[in-house]
Amino acid sequence: MERRSFLQFVAGGALGQGLFSASPLYGSDGESARDRFGGWTGKKFEATGFFRVEKDQRWWIVTPEGNAFLSFGINHLYPDLFQQEYNREAWRKRLGLENMNWSQFAPALRQWFLRTCRQWGFNTVGVHNLLSIMNKPQPAVPYMLPIRFVDIPHWKPQIPDSAFQDVFSDDFARHCDQMAKRLASPARDDPFVLGYAMTDCPLLTEEDCRERPDVIGGARRKSRIGWPRRLRNMGGHAPGKAAYVRTMRDLYRGEIRDFNATYGTTFDSFDALEAAENWRPATDLSNANETRDNVVFLQAVVGKYYQTARDAIRRYDPNHLFFGDKINANTDTTDTVLPITSRYTDVVFYQMYARYEVQEPGLDRWAKIADKPIVNGDSSYTMITEQMPRPYGPVADNVRQRAEWTDEFFRNAFARPEFVGWHYCGLVDASNLVGRKQDRQHSGLIDGYGEPHPELKEVVQACAKEMYGIAGR
Repeated sequence: MERRSFLQFVAGGALGQGLFSASPLYGSDGESARDRFGGWTGKKFEATGFFRVEKDQRWWIVTPEGNAFLSFGINHLYPDLFQQEYNREAWRKRLGLENMNWSQFAPALRQWFLRTCRQWGFNTVGVHNLLSIMNKPQPAVPYMLPIRFVDIPHWKPQIPDSAFQDVFSDDFARHCDQMAKRLASPARDDPFVLGYAMTDCPLLTEEDCRERPDVIGGARRKSRIGWPRRLRNMGGHAPGKAAYVRTMRDLYRGEIRDFNATYGTTFDSFDALEAAENWRPATDLSNANETRDNVVFLQAVVGKYYQTARDAIRRYDPNHLFFGDKINANTDTTDTVLPITSRYTDVVFYQMYARYEVQEPGLDRWAKIADKPIVNGDSSYTMITEQMPRPYGPVADNVRQRAEWTDEFFRNAFARPEFVGWHYCGLVDASNLVGRKQDRQHSGLIDGYGEPHPELKEVVQACAKEMYGIAGR
């Protein structure tokens, strides 16, 4: 497509026409015809003007125009990956710019990204992208809207104890309300919003919070306190402490003696427990009753957190899907909290870096726990190269094997009746030539200079084109 024609096409999308109806990948023939949101016009539902979910033999996302939709998204379009010393000039030429000033670079990068989505078959902007580039002047691709009420992601080397907020407090409710008013209220009428996603793999269980030799950033990570430990050690004035005591009172059927037997304490009443500060800063992981207690209380905390967050969003935006946190399925978190989170979310939103055969048992379990559509919101397959000695994710021997694993997961996952989305991590190689990627790297579909990995491109394009056929088998 000539540059002038492409700019006219993008301008049409920016005004709300959408990216997909004119795409050569998504043609106008019967099975592959798409609406402006990337939905398949071969299967119709009631149109509501916003994305929603519906079960009809299998789960589907439904586009605002009422067409079946499966979300094949892309993550990690961040401007710094295109402006490094090693590749800045290559991208200036590729984008056709005189210089890399933001006023020229931002719209040109958006144009390139939209063209890439069309060529590869991506129909969703995942939660890990810079929306100020994607959506200016207006959205052209369905997108995930992040709204992070708590800042406790698994990848941060340093998270203060205070980040595990007292979700039972009025302060937390006000915090959520203010954030929802600021972020959700302006989006309530945007038909391109796929849904709201909260924290990226929050630290929830003891397994999440335990000491690790390194994290994604490469630094050693000390043990985190986590919600159960922090709230149980607050004073009697704290709503979270009162909630902990209520939970323990119910769990131990009002018998403080049984509670004392578990913890080796001498409280004469649950009221005394409520008044005690810093009474148990550490968890004895060999104490099965204490581990059980923490899980039960964590579920109560997560339930309150999700109810407060969802209600705040719905107060200002009743129109869009609520995905909740992207839950870490490479630990025990999904199995622990899904019975609770699924009461509030429209979708099961998880992250797991693994081949399909490893993810399959989890998908089987989660489909039984929650009758909800499922989206893997961030995963891919990687490989070691000279500039990527420590890539994040399952390591393949070569690009062809990466392509084989990608094809394997895509076709098996989308054939499942509950699976409605995969958001790929990520678009561009993030090698150790990028300053912030010195310790851990990410493999992309395209190298740092903009050249696709051919085997991956062939597989991704084929899968995207056949996606609705795979789902309909």
